[in-house]
Amino acid sequence: SGGLVRVANVPRRGGVAAMIEVEKKFQGVDDLDALEASIVAAGGRALRDGDPVSFVDTYYDTPACDLTRADRWLRRRDGRFELKVPAADEARSGGERTSFREIEGAPAVRAELARLYPGLFQPHANNNGDLEAELAAASFSPFAEFRTTRSTFEVRGCRVDVDVASFGHGVVEIELMVDRPEDVAAAEARIDDVATLIGAVPLDGATGGKLETYIRRHAPRVLAALVDAGVLQPNPTSTDEPPPSPAS
Repeated sequence: SGGLVRVANVPRRGGVAAMIEVEKKFQGVDDLDALEASIVAAGGRALRDGDPVSFVDTYYDTPACDLTRADRWLRRRDGRFELKVPAADEARSGGERTSFREIEGAPAVRAELARLYPGLFQPHANNNGDLEAELAAASFSPFAEFRTTRSTFEVRGCRVDVDVASFGHGVVEIELMVDRPEDVAAAEARIDDVATLIGAVPLDGATGGKLETYIRRHAPRVLAALVDAGVLQPNPTSTDEPPPSPAS
């Protein structure tokens, strides 16, 4: 199977239990109309009446890249903070799959940062305060910022996001929600089937997700730190496995 797999625990609406998001990334497309025609032919449909949405992602870290070197990804998406951290019970697997716990909203993100960096953040103080100001005071600053224009479709139970970033990189993401870890393999196979139906092209090892590509093009200091930490490969074409792109 092609593409990059990301598995992330996300909260289930209305309950405490978590679902698992299984996602694969594929090459961007030049002809959105042709892709939509393929999706419709496969029984799918455009969401939001086919109108694209756009959002701005800003990613934060310390000068020493303390977060990203540990495969932790802190971003603000249109004003809402999100933090992705590796699941404690899953080791890295060569970049093909990584499990993440997703933490959303400033109070929850602040509490997790306080756990990770005691003394820099107070988990319960100033929960309605300005997390960005607290980040700056703790020497966290943006290292990447870009706008994404996204068109979203649904086909055979899978969500298909077609993204184009403001720096010119495109990617197609196909995702499916499952309840149990033992359902992940079947979800991957289903995503592969949908990708074949709509003509999605696997990543070729020379391209990755939006954030990874931004880092490779525009953040050489961060890239060097992540290569040193083993989070990214120095040359994405040096292996048959695509490098990780966990936070895009």
